[in-house]
Amino acid sequence: MPERPVRLALTIGDPGGVGPELAAAILGDGREDAVFCVIGSTAALDRALPGSSRGRLPVVTAEEWAADFAAPGRPAIVDTAGLLDPPPGRPSREGGLVAGRAIETAVRLAESGAVEGIVTGPISKEGLSLAGYPWRGHTDMLAGLLDAPDCQMVMVSGPLRIVILTRDIPLADVPALITPERIATGVRVTAAALTGLWGIEEPRIAVSALNPHAGDGGLNGREEIDVIAPALEALVAEGFRVGGPIPADTLFYRWEEKGWDACIALYHDQGMIPFKMKGFSNGVNMTIGLPTVRTSVCHGTAYDIAGRGEADPGSMRAAVGLAVECCRVRRRRGDAS
Repeated sequence: MPERPVRLALTIGDPGGVGPELAAAILGDGREDAVFCVIGSTAALDRALPGSSRGRLPVVTAEEWAADFAAPGRPAIVDTAGLLDPPPGRPSREGGLVAGRAIETAVRLAESGAVEGIVTGPISKEGLSLAGYPWRGHTDMLAGLLDAPDCQMVMVSGPLRIVILTRDIPLADVPALITPERIATGVRVTAAALTGLWGIEEPRIAVSALNPHAGDGGLNGREEIDVIAPALEALVAEGFRVGGPIPADTLFYRWEEKGWDACIALYHDQGMIPFKMKGFSNGVNMTIGLPTVRTSVCHGTAYDIAGRGEADPGSMRAAVGLAVECCRVRRRRGDAS
């Protein structure tokens, strides 16, 4: 018997960017493994849909979709724009409000159990700020709304999974934030996700060094000696299968042959450069450590090409596919209904 479709909230993101085009592409795929509650600007989505499909998606409230549309597998849209008309091609307060409300609506649906996962379209951090939201982006916002302060960002491209431990902060601030507590939290959340979302029962995790050549015995920095190595030794003593600190210039070289299920990079560019070299067009930005599955595109709003029909939906398709896979693993493990 075929497995029932996964119920997903699909947020359009900033209506002035390429998000509406990406959502339209997903709806046009006619996937049978997922049913979507699309959330965002109805007008922006209609403009992105082919002429024959415009106005055909039912506009409902979140409560109506949960009650009447999810069970039979009918997609519908929850409008969060109302009378707002965000300008195209640039960040704006209106665009930030529409995108922010969509995320809040998706969270409510996830908390109620109406959806099993959330797939998010690209938003503008500037727009979010102009709208008065206190968060720096999706990850921080979801952590706040879902009370998950320990959640982590992981970039996924096929079997490659790179956790970014300190995310979007100035490089000068990184060393002070590489603490035993942060390393331990990153490893624990990553290990739990590898088991709970990918079904890997004894995950192996590699942790990067901070300094060149892992500090060269203290000649190029002592963080490896004083902080990272002791933190990893304590985790190994607890039973975690974790290795490091590994010099960043060799960590991602033939990483799969070495048997790592995930790699933890200590700062943004250390992990994002190898990730984007491998999976820029079909990679996924994922948040782990949340009570729900959340995946997203790995790129921004691309205002410069918005509305031109040039947006590549590869990353969004990969995000939907990964969300479906992880939700099904959770089902089989009994972690979600």
